[in-house]
This record gives sequence, structure tokens and C-alpha cells, in this order.
Amino acid sequence: MTQRVDLRVGAAVADAAPELWGLFIEDLNDALDGGLNAELVRNGDFEFAPTDREGFHPLTGWTVEGAAAVATDDPLHPNNLHYATLTGPAAITNEGWDGIGATEGQHLRLVVFARTVTPVRLGVQLGDLAETELEVEAGGWQRLETDLTATATGRGELRLSVPDGAAVDIDAVSLRPLGADGEPLTFRPDLLAALQDLKPSFIRFPGGCLAHGHGLDNIYHWKHSVGPRHERVHARNTWNYHQSRQIGYTEYFELCEATGATAIPIVAAGVCCQNSPGGQHAIPESEMDAYIQDVLDLVEYANGGTDTPWGAKRAEHGHPEPYGLRYLGLGNEDQITPDFRDRSARIEDALRAAHPEIIVIGTSGPMTSGADYDAGWAYARERGLPIVDEHGYQSPRWLQQNLDRYAAYDTAGPKVYLGEYGSWSSKIRSALAEAAYMIGLERNPVVRLASYAPLLARVGHSQWTPDLIYFTAEDVRLTAPYYVQRAFAAERGERIHEVELEGAQPVARELPKEGAVAVKSNRAAIAFSDITIDGNPICDARTGPGGDGVVLAQIDPTATELSFTAVRESGTDGFGIRLGPADPHTHIRVDFAPWQNKNTSVFRHDDGIGNHESDHLWTGMEDGVPVHVRIKLDGPRVQVWVDGEPHHDHTLDTRPEHRVAAGVLSRTVPDGLEYVTRLVNAEDTPKTVHIALDPGAYTADIELLTGTGPDEGALFEAFPAPPTRTQTKGDNGIAITLPPWTFASAVIRPA
Repeated sequence: MTQRVDLRVGAAVADAAPELWGLFIEDLNDALDGGLNAELVRNGDFEFAPTDREGFHPLTGWTVEGAAAVATDDPLHPNNLHYATLTGPAAITNEGWDGIGATEGQHLRLVVFARTVTPVRLGVQLGDLAETELEVEAGGWQRLETDLTATATGRGELRLSVPDGAAVDIDAVSLRPLGADGEPLTFRPDLLAALQDLKPSFIRFPGGCLAHGHGLDNIYHWKHSVGPRHERVHARNTWNYHQSRQIGYTEYFELCEATGATAIPIVAAGVCCQNSPGGQHAIPESEMDAYIQDVLDLVEYANGGTDTPWGAKRAEHGHPEPYGLRYLGLGNEDQITPDFRDRSARIEDALRAAHPEIIVIGTSGPMTSGADYDAGWAYARERGLPIVDEHGYQSPRWLQQNLDRYAAYDTAGPKVYLGEYGSWSSKIRSALAEAAYMIGLERNPVVRLASYAPLLARVGHSQWTPDLIYFTAEDVRLTAPYYVQRAFAAERGERIHEVELEGAQPVARELPKEGAVAVKSNRAAIAFSDITIDGNPICDARTGPGGDGVVLAQIDPTATELSFTAVRESGTDGFGIRLGPADPHTHIRVDFAPWQNKNTSVFRHDDGIGNHESDHLWTGMEDGVPVHVRIKLDGPRVQVWVDGEPHHDHTLDTRPEHRVAAGVLSRTVPDGLEYVTRLVNAEDTPKTVHIALDPGAYTADIELLTGTGPDEGALFEAFPAPPTRTQTKGDNGIAITLPPWTFASAVIRPA
């Protein structure tokens, strides 16, 4: 039976944020090399190293035939130390990323730097698709290029060979498809098209954690990423792989232009990530003036005239016109330590003095609450920052409980950039919860900017899930959350209207009264002893590494108390304990040293999706050292002690969830007024939403995203049911029918 819902549209109450929807791109999940970067050769500079990832080396991605080795004497450039040296008969073959693909008739540009003592004919083969030769003249390093034309459609490997008696050094090997203008492509076209379809107002780059780095030597310095590609500084990726920086600041600005977005570069606030070995470290005092100048030079590179040093560099790099930079993010999820406060304030003061036109964006930690969040906001208010970058990955349940989160924010204080958010799955239930939350963002003008994260992930190469767009060598896989983001950005309003929704009730989720205590350890062997549950002794247990874990006893998850001693016998990290029924039912999980062996965390699981609730820094576990744990559950209250020290005292949020949501904006068009309407039905019951407007006839163009059930949609896969479009008419308003598990974006206009 279809449920009737009435939506009354009230007066306009505020202007909508004009740049609200944008993108955040970080080199995570092989998003750039092997992804958005159109380069088809993997490790063409021979700069992969064991410091990137265990097992990596300069010939990663290559296979060798005959006398081929890696050398470093007299390199092509000091930033590109390694090269291949071949003594014939010999060859090296590059596999690309899962093979190098081409279509029949496609043109590709091959570039190779080479040198030889005597002239050499360098053989070139792209599988069975194309072949040619390059003449290498005697002398020093020389840039060689040729265009290949694929004679068939397929995948192959790039093979470079030298004949018997010949010797040649090779570096900076590149193979890129040619665009319609006959020039090599910078970006993979199908991924670029997917980003363009999102119509972003802005793009935040290069991170994220990548920006402030895993240690001081890993901070992202923008000057290392511009200029000729073979001269750029390669770096260990904080996500445990190699970054060539072929997509650097020049290309990020180019991407902004290609998508019509404004740029929001993020620079380290004078400190590295607090998750680095040894914690947060500050750039040494002796280097701070130079670092501050680097930040000022970035603004000059983006906006300076060609008569300025860095404006001239920009022109030299192919872009005489300024990029028109307006925003700059300072820091990323940083702890607000004295070092951070000192370094960040000095950078900001220099920016304000030299470039008062730049809007500086602050930072408030990795979560939507907690010590870093509170300290970040306090610091932003103290400094008078115009915008603060919040981050928060949450479950659908949390999002649906917090649609009005930003209504409580002080509109006279700093505004909000929600720089990273998402709801922990690619399912339609997550997409609809995000849509409902985005309605909340849209109707609270204190939120000025927002971007889902992460953006891109190559299937089989991911470090983080979920992601907005998955891809392989052959295809692009758009998720349900992607279609939600696209719908919000495609149709925007100018004014926010009050709305009144009748006929849809929020849903209260009760905590389960039955469940179990279960322990598990993925990367360690743990012995549990002295176990008592509600005063009753339990047999000793042992877990891991891996496996399904051990169930200790049945409990009432709203009224129980347990204690035990845990000893790590071997391995890394620690263990987790489930309190309540297994997924998909609601339960609590407490993790002890789950990540880098340094914290305890409380998670809540609903519908098979976990949500981080509370965190406490801890020294972690050591082999053979007993850890005494006590946990008490009292209704929604969760208390945890470790070795007698209180770690958590957290009360679960039991507020009802708004699974039916609506938002309305208006915009002026030549023919009058249009209403941009968002509707969410995250329930099993179909709804017909009657939208009451001023008297008159109306038409509506409607896009519907619908799932067959809440769990449709999977990681690494395209959502199987892309949105459909329909039209309807009505008098004095519009009626829109929402099947179960549906998001609708409608433009309503007078007929």
C-alpha cells in the first residue's frame, strides 16, 4: 500500500551556497597513476623502490630478457636517478596496469629518453598491435618520440629491444593515447568524463593525508610536482605505493579547468601527520621561512602575472593566463598542538599580508566530534578563519539521525567545508542516507562547500572502501552514491525554502536485548584468561591470527559487565570484541590496538555497517605483557577500562532516524520561478509525495534512483540500475511517487 506524504513549501529563508558541491581527489587506490593519469606505462622512470612497498624495486612493472640492468651513473636528471641499461641482444617489457590496451586505428605517442656510444636501432613492439623502430644517435641523453597506430583492438605489453652487439641506456619511457588535437592526453577520457558529469564547483587536492605526509620527508611540496615530468620528484605514497607525480599541481589546475571547477589546494600547516612514526613533527625552525615562501610562491604560480618569477614559470609550463586561485586549505585533520598553532599561524599571517584575497580554510580533525574536532574549531574561532574543513565518515544510521546537525552552528562564526564524508558502503541504503544528509547540508547555509571521499579506486588496487567511482583497465563503474552526487550538482537552487513534511514519521531503532560476547584477532595470537561475565567465570580462550573468532557467552547487550586478561603471544596490533548479535543486527564492537597498535575504539554496527563512535589513544600491546580489560554495558551507555584506566564512557545515540526527507530550493529563470526538489524514501513502503505550491498548473522533470532493496549495490561494482527520468503534471503542485528505496531530484516549473 502506498503511503501519502504531504510536503508544503514555505517562504525562502536564505540564499543557497553557490559552490556547495565539489570533488576531493587524492592519490589513493591507484587513483592517478594507473587511473586518471592517461599514461599507459607503469614505472617508466624506473624509480619504484622498496621504501614505497615491500617487494618494489626499479624494475617493478618490467620483465627483462638478456643483459638488462639498472644503473644510476650520470642519470637523466638528479630527481630521476635510475635508468635501464641494455646490452644486446636484450629487451625489457612493460606490462602497464593489467596490460596496455588500444583500439584499432588508435594513435599513441611513445616518448623515450636514450643514450648510446654508437648508433642503435631500438625496436618497439606493442604486443601484436603495433611495432616500429627508433634511431638512437651516439651521444648523451636525447628525447625520442614516435607515434604508434594500433592495427587491432586488444591488450599487449610494450617491448623495447636492442640487437646483438648494441648497448643503450633508457629512461622516462612514456606511452600516451593521442587526443582529437593530435596531442598526448593528460587524463584518461572515460574517467575525466565521469568527473565532468559531476559538474563540480571546486576540486580539493592533493590530499588528505597525502598533503601533510607520513613524516616530514613525505610532506607534499608542490614545487616537486611541476615542470617537465622527467624532472619531477618522485615520492613514497602515504598509502603504500609509488607516486610519479606525473599528475602534479600543473595537471590539478588543468583538471579544474577541464571540469569547470575552482581549485582548492591543500598545503601542510608546517607539521606532518600525527599518525607518522613518532607522532606529529614540526618543520624545523631553520626551514620555516623557506616553507612559508613556498606557500606564497604557490599563490604566485596560480595567480601571478608573467612578469613575476612563478607566474613566468606557469607560462613556461604552458599556461600564461592566471588560474584565478581563490581558496587555499591549511592543514588536514591535524592535532592542534603548540607546534601546529605556531606553524599554522605564521603561514596564515604571511598569506593574509601578501595575498588578502585568498580565503584560507582551516582544519578540525578526522571526525565529527572529539578532542581534535573541538580544538580545531576553537583555534579557528580564535584566529578568525573564514572556513573550517570538517571530515566525517559515518553510517547511514548516523547520517539519518543528524540531518539538522549544522542548524546549531553559529552563523556568525567560521563557515563549514565538509571536505570528506561518506557512509561506509556502496549500497543504495548508504546512497539514500547521504542524499538525506546532503538535503540537510543544502538547507543550512553555514555549510559552504562539501565533497564526498574517496573519489576513485582501481579494482584490485584499493586501500580504502567505499569509493565513489570504481574502474578497471576497460571500464568505469559508477556507484549509487555517484548518482546522488551527480543529481545534487546537476540541478542547483538559489534560495532555500522552509518545508513542512507530514505523513512520514522518523524511525526509532531499539537496542537488542539478546546477543553474545565474541572475541577475534586478525593479525595476532591472543590468549584470554580470568574471564568473568556478570560475575560468572568463563573458560579461557585463544584467538587468531585470522579466523572467525570465539564466542564466549550469551549476554543482554543493554545490561552486562565483563572483565578479562588478554596477552598477545605473537603478531601485530591487538583484538576486537563484539557485544551483541552478529551483523546485520545492531551491536557494539570494542577494538584494542586495532590500527598501528596505538588506540582503543568503540564502534557501533547497524545493518551490517560499522560506525566509529569513540577513540582513545593508548600505548598498545606488547608480546607477553598482560592487559586487564573491563567493559560495562548499561542501556545505551558503554564504559571501557584498560589496566584500571578509563578509556571510554560513551552513550549511544538513540534518536530516531529520518528515513524520509525532503528539501526545496528555488531559482529564477527567464519564465519565472523553478523549484529544485529533493526527496528520499529509505523505507520498504512506497510513498506518494504531494507537493503543495501556489495555485496554478505545474510540470516536473524527475530523476529517480531506485534500488530493489536496501542492500543493492556492491563494492567494486557499478550500481546495476542507473537513474531513470520521467515527467509529470499537476495543478496547485505536483505529486511524485517514490518506490521503496528511492531518491528523487525534481525540477518543478509553472506549465
